[in-house]
Amino acid sequence: FEEKLNRHTATLTDGFDAVCAFVNDRVDAAAIDRMHRCGVQLLALRCAGFSNVDMQAAAGKLRVVRVPAYSPHAVAEHTMGLLLTLNRRLHRAYIRTRDFNFSIVGLTGIDLYKKTVGIIGTGRIGRAFAEICRGFGMKVIAYDLFPNKNLDFLEYVSLDELLSTSDLISLHCPMTPETEHLINSETIAKMKDGVILVNTSRGGLIKTDDLIAGIRDHKF
Repeated sequence: FEEKLNRHTATLTDGFDAVCAFVNDRVDAAAIDRMHRCGVQLLALRCAGFSNVDMQAAAGKLRVVRVPAYSPHAVAEHTMGLLLTLNRRLHRAYIRTRDFNFSIVGLTGIDLYKKTVGIIGTGRIGRAFAEICRGFGMKVIAYDLFPNKNLDFLEYVSLDELLSTSDLISLHCPMTPETEHLINSETIAKMKDGVILVNTSRGGLIKTDDLIAGIRDHKF
């Protein structure tokens, strides 16, 4: 089905034993109740996160399974790809050269060497990205609610220090009540002008309206 799963489209599950959902589907209590009445017994998430599912409502009605983990290196390498694209404007360069325009005006970025990268969240993906950044000769600092004391190559700092001293900031934390809208007008104001921000975690970590305002103010 092309439609996203939610309380309104859950009727489409009538007659099915199992439903496979993705991270953008909203499986709240109303959706679960309707799926349960339709005879669904299993909800299989093709993603690792499950914050979009009301697990309490699912208890006793549906079994819920998820992807146990992604390749942390795949996501970390993708993050670096996005960082390089932003820094060197590779997307703009591609469009120009496709049109036989080889001007480099507006395409030059900065050397990543010796720049400070702030990593928020040091789980498996955050650690893998930190190692890639070290290979570029960057200074790596990190913030995590639960610092990993075994990572001796990471320098943990406060969130305020990370925001104010980082040339580049990368988000690698889960979506929780503590991290929702972690990037907002208040935290954006603490960042350096011209900072590069990459988010390969959940979109809800950033308050979109505040981000747009920051972009218009040439903060990023």
